Amino acid sequence: MTNKIRLLFLTLTFTTTMFAQLSSHKKEAVNRVEMQYLLYTPTQNNEKSPLVVFLHGGAESDKDLNVAKAHGIPKRITEGKDFPFYVFAPLNPNKKGLWDDRTIHNMAMNLADSLPIDKKRIYLAGLSRGGDGIWRIAVNNPNTYAAMISVCAADIPMIYIKWAKNLPVWFFHGEKDAVVPVEQTKEAYNTLKKLNPNTKLTLYPNATHDSWTETYNNEAVYSWLLKQHL
Repeated sequence: MTNKIRLLFLTLTFTTTMFAQLSSHKKEAVNRVEMQYLLYTPTQNNEKSPLVVFLHGGAESDKDLNVAKAHGIPKRITEGKDFPFYVFAPLNPNKKGLWDDRTIHNMAMNLADSLPIDKKRIYLAGLSRGGDGIWRIAVNNPNTYAAMISVCAADIPMIYIKWAKNLPVWFFHGEKDAVVPVEQTKEAYNTLKKLNPNTKLTLYPNATHDSWTETYNNEAVYSWLLKQHL
């Protein structure tokens, strides 16, 4: 990659500050599609900090970057929560399309190169359609991410799940989910647990599709995540 192309790829266009250190950016992807994203910088920045890649659900896919803070980690930040890690939260511009996992992975790796990020502590987190996205990132890039939070993932590539056998995963799902069947999460958990004992499952007996609010409000989730490293 030439220096000119690399500089273009790494250029981040600052637009507005959404809350404290949560700022909005945009870049032009290789396929000429503009990718907007939120970037949270921890207020107490150590020499090197972890990075969490967070992918939202299908209902938030849009052109308006504000919707990317509707749920999960970005929502917690807008409510005033300080996290001890960077957060990269892109926006899926295609309302009915899946995440462009290759572009998201490349953007995350470039952020890891350009910011003081601990490359042994880069994590994946997503919900619903975002769960599908992080799973495709995980299986296509084994031994790159340190752990994953999989919340009611819309699709889990069971045929390739063994490629993620070294990845600690904590699964979450509502047992009354009528959008994404809980059976898929249970099957993925049972399969991965045989390959990696550092696999967890939390089922919410009374939750429907929204199993993310309780999950991302749970401080124990972040404590577990930050203990994982390559």
